[in-house]
Amino acid sequence: MMDLNLPEETRILRETVHRFVEAELMPLERSLPNRSNSHELPADIRKPLEAKVRAMGLWAMEAPIEVGGANLSILDHCVVIEEAYRCTAGRCLWSSLFFPVLYKLGTEEQKEKYLLPAMRGEFHGAAAFSEPGAAGDLAGIQTAASKVEGGWVLNGTKCWISNADSARFVLVLTRIKGTQRHEGMTWFIVDKETPGFSVGRQQNMIHGQPTFELFLQDCFVAESQLLGKPGDGWAASESALYRGRVSISARALGIASRCLDLMVDYAKQRHTFGQPLASRQAIQWMIADSAMELHAARLMVYDAAWRAQEGQDVRTQMAMIKTFATEMAGRVADRAVQVHGAAGLSDETILERCYRDVRPMRIYEGSSEAMRSVIARNILKTGR
Repeated sequence: MMDLNLPEETRILRETVHRFVEAELMPLERSLPNRSNSHELPADIRKPLEAKVRAMGLWAMEAPIEVGGANLSILDHCVVIEEAYRCTAGRCLWSSLFFPVLYKLGTEEQKEKYLLPAMRGEFHGAAAFSEPGAAGDLAGIQTAASKVEGGWVLNGTKCWISNADSARFVLVLTRIKGTQRHEGMTWFIVDKETPGFSVGRQQNMIHGQPTFELFLQDCFVAESQLLGKPGDGWAASESALYRGRVSISARALGIASRCLDLMVDYAKQRHTFGQPLASRQAIQWMIADSAMELHAARLMVYDAAWRAQEGQDVRTQMAMIKTFATEMAGRVADRAVQVHGAAGLSDETILERCYRDVRPMRIYEGSSEAMRSVIARNILKTGR
């Protein structure tokens, strides 16, 4: 069983990131004129901060050192993300530039052409999983790849794709024409200027970061753009989703922690009918429930991260933490807004932004409903 006291090096890492957030990001959060979007900072502000993150050795945390990453353990990754997401100004700094699918399946030539320049910040890419009829159920994708002389022809539509408008290349998940479900799922690298590939309408999202539609109409890609072998796509996609679920759970911890802090501070300061809000039992119970749920979620997330880096089968645990942590964060944010009253709904606090930031977490990387199905199916099948 895991020692629930974090390893010393992990505690030092957490304290380092905590100091950076307090010194560099919290003052910035208070000074930003437009506080409507946690996922964008003006370039003149973002780039110096990114340079400081690089200097801390925390750029592309999950990527191997050989491609310019920090190669942090999953548990270390968790504590960095949790600390960063306490501040709305930090939520765009640790965006992933690493594409595990490209690293796992790509040839040396493909990595040299796409992965390494992206890691150096020369340009960036995007990854296209979701489709109008297949988001939570990736095995249901319909984007088809047909073999032709010299390469492949791709046809289909993708949606909800982040960063697609400015990406130099897109990793596109397809299925070999005529195959079903997990069989035949295959990745391709599609350059932005490829004939037959186009970026469609912008889909504005509740948390401020827009996504985009993508269209592939008789889009020919050379054999050199195939990632791995035909049919390799499912296993590579599934492993990337597991890491994503840990990251989202850690984000939820960070946002919930900040909301709880704000709730406690406001309850002490705000007086009604001559008494501080903190003296009201209803408010005390909101604080108590939030603290208990946050503590439980943190233990679950850290335990799952430790098990994952120990090489254990954590498919059930990943679904559990994704569901529990994101739903917990939603409840804590909602209570914090309630305690603040009208101030919590305005842009005079960061709570309305936290509320919008946390709501999508119950949907992407596997909805809560899909995760519950995974948990039940695994327990019914294996007993754990």
